[in-house]
Amino acid sequence: MTLKLNYLKHKNIILAISVLVVIAGLVYGFVTRFTLDIDFKGGTRISTELKEDYSVSDIEDIVKGVCGQISQVQATSAGENSVTITTQTISEGESNKVVEALKTKYTNMTEPTIRNVQASYGKELLNTAIIAVVVSIVLLLVYIAIRFKTLGYTAALSAILGLLFDVCFLFAVYGVFKFPINSTFVAVILTIIGYSINDTIIIYDRIRENKRLVTKSSDDKDVINESISQTMKRTIITSITTLTAIGIVLIFALVKDQETLKQFSIPLSIGIAEGTFSSIFIATNLWYSLDKLFKKGKNAKKA
Repeated sequence: MTLKLNYLKHKNIILAISVLVVIAGLVYGFVTRFTLDIDFKGGTRISTELKEDYSVSDIEDIVKGVCGQISQVQATSAGENSVTITTQTISEGESNKVVEALKTKYTNMTEPTIRNVQASYGKELLNTAIIAVVVSIVLLLVYIAIRFKTLGYTAALSAILGLLFDVCFLFAVYGVFKFPINSTFVAVILTIIGYSINDTIIIYDRIRENKRLVTKSSDDKDVINESISQTMKRTIITSITTLTAIGIVLIFALVKDQETLKQFSIPLSIGIAEGTFSSIFIATNLWYSLDKLFKKGKNAKKA
C-alpha cells in the first residue's frame, strides 16, 4: 500500500525556502571564507609516525615557534600515532627545522615525508574538478533528453537544475561547517550527483509509464503525485541503506579520530539525504512548473 500525498501542494514555498537556505549558506561561506586544503591553495605537508602519544596543540606550538606558521594537524591511519602537518609553503630549511624540533620532543618518530604543493598545481586540480563536474552533467543531460524525450526537454532541464542545486547545497555545507575543499570534496560531489540523478531517473521513469495509462491532460499533477508515491518506499530504503553504510564509516572515523574519513563521510551523509529530497521536491517540482509554462506558451502561439 502506497501513501498518497500531494507533493506539489506547496511546491513554490518549498522551492523558495530551499533556494534561500542554499544562498544563505553560500553567502556565509564566502564572507567567512571557504577552507581550501593544500590540494587547491598550495603549501607544505609533513607526514610522519610519532610512535607515541601526542597533543595537537603541542605540535602546533612547535611549528609556530620554529617558522611562525599556523599549522593544521591531522591524525592518519598510516602507522602508529601517525600525523600530517600542513602549513603555508615554507622553505626547505624551515621544514628541516620543524622536523628537528619534532624529533627533540618525539624521540621515537620515524623519518618524515615532506611534500611541497605549488599553487599552480592547485589551480590545475581545481580546473580538472570543474571540468569533471561539467562533463558529467552534460552527459547526464544528453542521456535524460534521449531516454525521456516523451516528457519533453523540460524533464532534462529540470533534472540538471536539480543537480546544480545539489552542488550548490554541498558548497554551502562546506562553507558553513568549514570542511576543507580538497580532492575528497570532488569525490563527494560526483558521488552525490550519481545518487541524486539515480533517484530522479526512477521517478521520471514511473511518470513516463503512468502517463501512458491516463488520458493526456494539460495538468500532470495527479500523475506526478502518483509516481512519487509509488517510488517513495524504494527511494527511502535505498537512501537508508546507503546512509547506514556511511554511518559505520563515520563511527569508525570518530572513534579513531580519522580526520580524512570524517571529511568524507559527514558531507556525503548530508549530501545523500539532500539528494533524495531534491529528487522528490526540487527536480519534479521544477519539471511540473517548466512543463506547464511551456505548454501554456505553446497554446498561446496556437491561439
